[in-house]
Amino acid sequence: MAAATQAGAQRRRILLVDDDPAVRVVIAQHLRRRGYEVMQAESAEEVLLRANRESYDVVVTDVHLPGLSGVDLAHLLLARSPLQPIVVITGDSDEALARAVLRNGPVGYLLKPFEFFELDAAIGQALTRLELAETTQALTRGAGLSGAAGVGGRGDRDLGGGLIAPAWLRLADERSGAGPEHGFRVAQVGGALLSALSASLPGLDRSKLEMAARAHEVGRLWGPAADRTELAEQGARFLVELGIEVEVVQAVRHMHERWDGRGGPDGLSGDAIPLLAQVLAAADAVDHLAVALADAGGDPESAPLSAVDRVRAGEGTVLGPAIAAGLAGARSAIAAIWTLARWSGSGRGTWS
Repeated sequence: MAAATQAGAQRRRILLVDDDPAVRVVIAQHLRRRGYEVMQAESAEEVLLRANRESYDVVVTDVHLPGLSGVDLAHLLLARSPLQPIVVITGDSDEALARAVLRNGPVGYLLKPFEFFELDAAIGQALTRLELAETTQALTRGAGLSGAAGVGGRGDRDLGGGLIAPAWLRLADERSGAGPEHGFRVAQVGGALLSALSASLPGLDRSKLEMAARAHEVGRLWGPAADRTELAEQGARFLVELGIEVEVVQAVRHMHERWDGRGGPDGLSGDAIPLLAQVLAAADAVDHLAVALADAGGDPESAPLSAVDRVRAGEGTVLGPAIAAGLAGARSAIAAIWTLARWSGSGRGTWS
């Protein structure tokens, strides 16, 4: 590595992600000798939980990690910060895997066992890319053209005071099966339901409902779950670690409880289920079912109304009488929300 680069390395931070402590020790020792500050993690989940508290100049990650893979981690980090330099290492010689990794955005790919000079070269290439991006951004700011998301930046509004990146919410929606903007539509449907309930159940917090609706699928970022209850628990744990308000966390955690007590994760029943969780559950069920009906070839215009009626049929077992009545009062508003969603192209499948 050139002397100029070596001097610059003194201020560069590298995150090393590998579940093998012996491998981490050897690589970290080498990187520290090269003058880098080295942070370590043993899983992708650990990195995601630290993502809002720490920043790194380069991420070096193994492919095979417990839980989410290094490829998944790269995808999530790049969704949050598109210019984040990432070097992927693996003992798997599968060429298709290598192509898939590089296609997703990382700037380096090393096959174990590799020589340290190869790692130095990959990190040097990553830092060159980072320095070019930083120089370009500095020139852009000097010309008064700033405003877009930069290195580690985000161009659109976050939820939770900057704690949940919009790109993560979009990815969670894509994995939900209900298509793009699922969380946004759930927030709108839930808002319509709150309006219908306002006379009988005043004081419900719309801002907390919106946050819960937008974030309720984040458990999908952690990988597959055994069932939807476990998925909600994963999402709730993530939100707790991010410092999201307790009412929002409770709404996400308990959205799959049932009025008759046969849901989960805690078997709550009746009014013991948090009201925001009841509203969130109904709105989510309506959107999922409406998308399924439309994608199965149903009439896009009638899909949301059919979904509302089917969800209401669970009164007394899945949902309580107040929520069922609120859905009845919000039918026309929910239909209008879906019409606007179709016009804006936020849907998916046959109805978009």
